[in-house]
This record gives sequence, C-alpha cells and structure tokens, in this order.
Amino acid sequence: MSRAAIISIAILLITRSGALASISCATVIEEVAPCTSFLQGGSKQPSVACCNGIKKLSGEAGTHQNRTAICQCLKEGLATIGNYDPKRVPQVPKDCGLSATLPPIDKNTDCSNISFMM
Repeated sequence: MSRAAIISIAILLITRSGALASISCATVIEEVAPCTSFLQGGSKQPSVACCNGIKKLSGEAGTHQNRTAICQCLKEGLATIGNYDPKRVPQVPKDCGLSATLPPIDKNTDCSNISFMM
C-alpha cells in the first residue's frame, strides 16, 4: 500500500472518530444530578442548579447523535438513583423555562428511536 493511501486512511479514521464523538455521560450526569430531588418527588420545582444543568445540556443537544447520547446517559443515570417518576422528566425543561421537550425516560426507553428536542 502506498504511503499516500496510508495517510489518507489515517486522516479518514481520525476525522471519522472526531465526528462520532458526542457528549460524555459524565457531563450529562453532572448536569442533571441537581435534578434528583425533583425527579424523586422531593421538591415541587427543579432547583436553580438543575435548570442551569438542563440549559447547558440543551446547548449540547444540537445533533441527533448528541440527543441520543444524552437520552442514553439519562437512562443509565436515572437507573442508579432509585425510585423516581419518569413523568417528571419532561416537566424539567418546562419548569425551567425552556422550549425543549424530553420524553419520559425509564429503563425501557429506546433512545435510538425517540424524538425529542433540546
């Protein structure tokens, strides 16, 4: 194989891996952690910290890939907090004054097949 072909393949792999990169679960979990009390029914309104985190995530959700990744991370993170009300998930952006929509997310949610806008 020629040197030019090897370089072309390397460039293709590097640029493709950059294009596949999406928001990390650590970031998603960090931003939504302040929402736990609201999602578990311990508070009537999301906290200011929760709303700030949702606003940051909304700014990161510009692509279908990132929205799918955010959903998957939320699904995994919510599975670790114990009992929560999935119906409260869509309420968070509304209560935070965002036009974003989130579906109820629980362990059965298929994140690759949902439609939501953040």
